Amino acid sequence: MNLLRHAWRALRREALAGDLLTVFAALVLGVAVMTAVGTLVNRVNLALTGSAAEMLGGDLGVAGRDDPPAAFADEAQRRGLAHTRLASFGSVLFQGDASQMASIKAVEAGYPLRGALRVRATPGGALIADAGMPAKGQAYADPRLLQALGLKAGDDLEFGAGTLRIAGIIESEPDAGGDLLTLSPTLLVNRADVEGTGLLGPGSRINYRLMFAGPATDIAAFRQWLLPQVKGMHLLSVNDTQRGVRQAFDLAGRFLGLSALLAVLLAGVATALAANRFALRRIDQVAILRCLGARQRDILAGLALQLLMLAVPACAIGIGLGMAAQEGLVQVLGSLVPQRLPLPEAMPALTGAGIGLLLLFGFGLPPLLRLRGVPPMRVLNRSFAALPPASLLAYVAALAASLVLAVQVTGDLKLALWVLGGLAGLAVAAGVVGFLLLQLLRGLQHRLHGNWRLGLAALTRRRMLAVMQLVGLSLSLCALLLLAVIGPGLLQQWRERLPADTPNYFLINIQPEQRDSVLAALQGLGADDASIEPMATGRLIAINGKPPLRVDRTPADDSQPQGEGQRDDDDENRPLNFSWRSTFPPANTLVNGTFWKPDSTAAEASVEIGWAKRYGVYPGDRITIAVGEQEREFSVTSVRKADWNTFRPNFFVLLNPNAVGDTPHNLLSAFHLPAGQAAGLGALVRAQPNLSLLDVDAVISQVRDVMERVAQAVQLVMVFSLLAGVLVLLAALQATAGERRYDSAVLRTLGATRRQLRGAVLVEFGALGALAALLAVGAAAVIGVAVSQKVFELPLLPPWPGLLLGGLLGIALSLLAGWLGTRRILHTPPALALREA
Repeated sequence: MNLLRHAWRALRREALAGDLLTVFAALVLGVAVMTAVGTLVNRVNLALTGSAAEMLGGDLGVAGRDDPPAAFADEAQRRGLAHTRLASFGSVLFQGDASQMASIKAVEAGYPLRGALRVRATPGGALIADAGMPAKGQAYADPRLLQALGLKAGDDLEFGAGTLRIAGIIESEPDAGGDLLTLSPTLLVNRADVEGTGLLGPGSRINYRLMFAGPATDIAAFRQWLLPQVKGMHLLSVNDTQRGVRQAFDLAGRFLGLSALLAVLLAGVATALAANRFALRRIDQVAILRCLGARQRDILAGLALQLLMLAVPACAIGIGLGMAAQEGLVQVLGSLVPQRLPLPEAMPALTGAGIGLLLLFGFGLPPLLRLRGVPPMRVLNRSFAALPPASLLAYVAALAASLVLAVQVTGDLKLALWVLGGLAGLAVAAGVVGFLLLQLLRGLQHRLHGNWRLGLAALTRRRMLAVMQLVGLSLSLCALLLLAVIGPGLLQQWRERLPADTPNYFLINIQPEQRDSVLAALQGLGADDASIEPMATGRLIAINGKPPLRVDRTPADDSQPQGEGQRDDDDENRPLNFSWRSTFPPANTLVNGTFWKPDSTAAEASVEIGWAKRYGVYPGDRITIAVGEQEREFSVTSVRKADWNTFRPNFFVLLNPNAVGDTPHNLLSAFHLPAGQAAGLGALVRAQPNLSLLDVDAVISQVRDVMERVAQAVQLVMVFSLLAGVLVLLAALQATAGERRYDSAVLRTLGATRRQLRGAVLVEFGALGALAALLAVGAAAVIGVAVSQKVFELPLLPPWPGLLLGGLLGIALSLLAGWLGTRRILHTPPALALREA
């Protein structure tokens, strides 16, 4: 027979059948969500990579605390590469009674090598698109700096022992690095104006950079030459740029990836359930074709062609829908993505189509393989082949391939493993529990009466189909709970990291004798949460009596040249900011050990877990800290995990205040002031000029905007996942529609009333729904907590009210589907139902 013609005619005849429509819709949703997320990630990565050199200010760089050797610049010049030097450091600038912490950037001729420095001579004036470095005696300033110091373009600024003329207002910097959270405004100066100020002397916290630019091949060769030469410094590459944008988008990508993974998995489950029903309905057709002499491979090829013809328009529609959805995501994410996104590559769309084909053949083909074993006698004896081992292998291969493609699109293997691993565990648990309970019911069935006996007998009579329904219902309900309850809970936990009273101002450099007056002034302004904490700077000189050494390095590394990714190797000379307090700090979690009691006088220390892992420090170890000429040894008694995103002061090392003695220190304060109450801070700073004020209110607003935009984008992607979950529910509830129609016809022929049949169906679907809801609620709680802690690092507790409510709604939906399905069956004449069964 002509396979193509036969497949096309069969597809046209049965296109509107429920199972084929379910397969079609599942493919559309799976392809759409992976295309949307994949295309968005691809476009953003292309934009970030394309602008990386501009954001870095060059193609390659060398950075460190010491000025890179002149030999590096000489070699670059010999190779025909452009180069320029920069020096950056933080400094407090004063103008009259005002002061402001600023980021000073001293540049030389040739700056910038890539990108353009854009400045304006006056606010709202003409834009100078490529200003270059400022002339000697002049500077370009960030508008925030001018506002804080009460200056304008053309004014003189106190700098070192002299003054600088503000020649321009910075509109944009090419080497700002794309950081979203830049606390200190920039002052761009000529390096010649810094050399004689003493700011670049020994002990200064200067970051030196030597930047290079040139053809890609020459840069690559020069990089290889630099690697063995670099010591005490590190290389800068395009991967070091756009960190703020990348971090913000990575977090958004995790939430989007969670929805995308669930949508793909649900689409696969819906496809498997619908394809299984598609295969069951064609058993008699295959048996007749076998009686007429058709070969097994031709029959299977014809059925596979039907699915393939269905997949082509489904993939096309899914790609189109996904491309439209990613444009919506771009609009929703707004400033989280670069302003000029390049056109997408073809790979995300091809990956989306690949997901569609995997869903079709990986989850839809195994049920068809069972039809190969249908004998011609099936017309008479109703026999059917068991599930062959090849089908099980196809399911496993499809799951593995879908995982690989999903990870490729979302870029988060940990998220994929936790989510898909948890749902796979739920599927296994549902299958085992369902089979065991059905076995138990089979032994108790004779003790039941009425609707309970009829309803549960239907489940035990079709054990494999009932187990499949239970697995499908459990997975769909769990995924819907993850999306509708756990997902919003994660977003809310993220938002709660920045509550309404988050500190939006910092005062630093407070002297101990100013403590009471500053605290009283802040409380008078309305900063009721203001607290003042000590901060000292010293050096970590020993751990357990030995020089400190990071655990990722060995003493042998000291004699080896450093390459890319390695930082300064003088660990014992690295400054260490530390503090002390008698109570456990807020926004911290105790990981190990015991925090000291307020009345303790022992020399105890508490260290942050990241710092502890860096140096391999554990409770019981001893650390020695030097402050000036003083050296003090402390015993580590606890390890903390600090939440660095709360905008509250956190320190790697905290000490027992009763053991620090007369350690020299300053004080700092973090506090919240409502809008309109900040005017009095200027008077406070002018009255005590040594104070430095940091205004981070705009930064916090920007972070909140990031959170809100991510939440909106996730909700858009969740629509696809929720639709996929509904599809699974429908496919699972339709899986035994034909069998129930046949059973109802037989029972009605034997005298059963419609009320009895309706009651039996409600018992059947109620039992399935209740067991599926119980499994789904438990799995959603476990997966949600695991994902929140292991992937998102959020302290989410299971939202039991929402989960239980979702479970009850799942039971109600199962009962509703059973009741609606029964209405059509009960109105079908028994004779017609028997002929159609």
